[in-house]
Amino acid sequence: MIKDDMTPYRFRVRFEDNGVERTHYTDDRRYFEQLIAAHGHLSGLHIDPLILTPEQQQRLDDIKSAGLTGHDAGVYVQHGTTEAEDTGYYDAAKIDAYHRSMIEPSVRCQRKMAEVAGVVINGVRYAGDAGNRQALQEAILAADDGGMTVFSAWKDSDNQYHVNHPVSAVKDALRKIGQRRSALIALEALYVAQVADGTADLASLDWTTEYD
Repeated sequence: MIKDDMTPYRFRVRFEDNGVERTHYTDDRRYFEQLIAAHGHLSGLHIDPLILTPEQQQRLDDIKSAGLTGHDAGVYVQHGTTEAEDTGYYDAAKIDAYHRSMIEPSVRCQRKMAEVAGVVINGVRYAGDAGNRQALQEAILAADDGGMTVFSAWKDSDNQYHVNHPVSAVKDALRKIGQRRSALIALEALYVAQVADGTADLASLDWTTEYD
C-alpha cells in the first residue's frame, strides 16, 4: 500500500488465485493485466485507484518521518500497527486483526469449496454453490407462481433426471443448504481465528457439519 518513500501506490489490484482472493498495490497496472492474461488459474481482475481514507491519511502523516519500511508503513496505515515490534508503532491487540486479515481469504476459499457439495435428500443431490442456490430459488418461485406441486422433469446436481419431482423436496433442500452454509460460515470464523493464532493448520481444516 505504501512505498519506501512513504507515498501510496497508485492502484489497488484484486484478483483470484485458484479461488483465493489476492490484493496487491502497484504503480504498474499493466504488469497485472499481463500476469492475469498469461495464467489460467488467475481471474477476476479489478484495478482501482488507491484513495486513502481520512484516517489512513492521518496515520501516514504520523509516520512519514519514523523511518519505517514500506511494508510496516502499509500495515500501520491499514491496521493501526506495524508488524515489527521494535518500531514504536506496534499494537499487540491490533496485530491480531492484521494476522486474521491475511488468513481470511484462504479460509474463505475453503469454505466456498465446501459449500459446493450441498445436501443429499432421498438420494438426490442439490449443490450448494451460489449459482445453484439462485437456480433453486428461481425454480421455487416459478413453481409457486404457477401453482405447481411437482416439476415434471428435474435435473439434479449429478446430472440425473427425475420425473414428477416434488416442489416440497426442492424447498426442503434449499432450506437445508442454507442451514449447512450458516454452519460452514461459523466454522470459517472459528478457523480464521485459530489459524491466525497458530492453534489450527490451514492445510487440515475439517469442514464437516451436522447437515452433511
